[in-house]
Amino acid sequence: MSRPEGVDLLDAQVFAEDRDGEVFRTLRHEAPLFWNPGPGAEEGFWSVTRYADVEALAKDAARFGNAEGTQIPNRRAEGTGPRQIHNMDAPEHGPMRRLLTSTFMPRAVEKLAERVETVTAALLDEALELGEFDFVKVIASRLPLLVFAPMLGVPVEDADLLLRWTNESSSEDPEYSAGPETAAKARDELFAYYAELTQQRRSCPREDVVSTLVQAQIDGAPLTQEWLNPYYMVLTVAGNETTRNLLSGSVALLGQRGLWPALRADPGLLRTGIEEMVRWVSPVVHMRRTATTDVELHGQTVRAGEKVVLWFAAANRDERMFPEPDEFRLDRTPNRHLGFGAGPHFCLGAHLARMETRVFYEQLLARDIHVELLGEPDRLLSNWFRGIKRLPVRMTQGRG
Repeated sequence: MSRPEGVDLLDAQVFAEDRDGEVFRTLRHEAPLFWNPGPGAEEGFWSVTRYADVEALAKDAARFGNAEGTQIPNRRAEGTGPRQIHNMDAPEHGPMRRLLTSTFMPRAVEKLAERVETVTAALLDEALELGEFDFVKVIASRLPLLVFAPMLGVPVEDADLLLRWTNESSSEDPEYSAGPETAAKARDELFAYYAELTQQRRSCPREDVVSTLVQAQIDGAPLTQEWLNPYYMVLTVAGNETTRNLLSGSVALLGQRGLWPALRADPGLLRTGIEEMVRWVSPVVHMRRTATTDVELHGQTVRAGEKVVLWFAAANRDERMFPEPDEFRLDRTPNRHLGFGAGPHFCLGAHLARMETRVFYEQLLARDIHVELLGEPDRLLSNWFRGIKRLPVRMTQGRG
């Protein structure tokens, strides 16, 4: 199969300039299994971009494993110690994930709705007072953290620390990172912080996630600090990254496409609309797997040990699955998007992200708050997360 001219999925500028949709369309049609050379001497990777392939490989944990890493480069955010659950395969993954499954089930998440409503109301009050502001700084980056920090067991006044560690450990954007040393320093600070919090919860447990993990056991033994640390890291990053990107991305979309009137005219569209927001934004653009055996796909052989990248953002625009996929439809149904992944590593916090987004828009509509874009989104330089660094807006209440 021929190689499409000029395609390099390591070029984060393509994503920052919102041009990846065109690239993925080309790959879906011309090279559904595409070999991308790596930078310098580092080996390259295979990419799958069609919905059916991405879903199938995400569910095929036996032949496409996580243990070698889920980022394209050969590194793990948690360092060289024990792995976080993203980077685990069976049989280790299941028992570790199940420690918090009940915490993130829909019924448990809905019990947090009152807190989400309180946090959202306070942020909207602040935003209305400001009038013109950066939506990411004032609302999108703070709402999930102000909800999730107490859920974790972190004091609200330390929420800004979680945001900084998330940015520095998960982003290569020069605004947040000066290179690998930035991520390493953030990781060390995060581990040290949680080590102290762990000791507090061992002596005085509370109703929070850290206490749950501190008291948990695997095969009859409690988790040591070195195993707890990567769990804390993945929770810190995932607990705010998805909702932050979903809120900022969807607000930008509604403004750019002039869809606020439709949503106001029929608030019932919010249920299907949120799923369409997830499909369109695709907050996590990709996750990597590593082939554990030789696999034939699209007439080519993926060799054992080779990297395979699942591009969720590409799958979510596949015309084989979604009619007119480049249209943003608030009433799209069915909508079996892969915005939260698929298979054993399906996003643990999907229900929480949906609920936080739903409550935000419910309050916006109920209070007749209007959001006007004052400029173009300043997008994150990343091919991993679909982030917006700044989004200038004006927020007013009422039609007068």
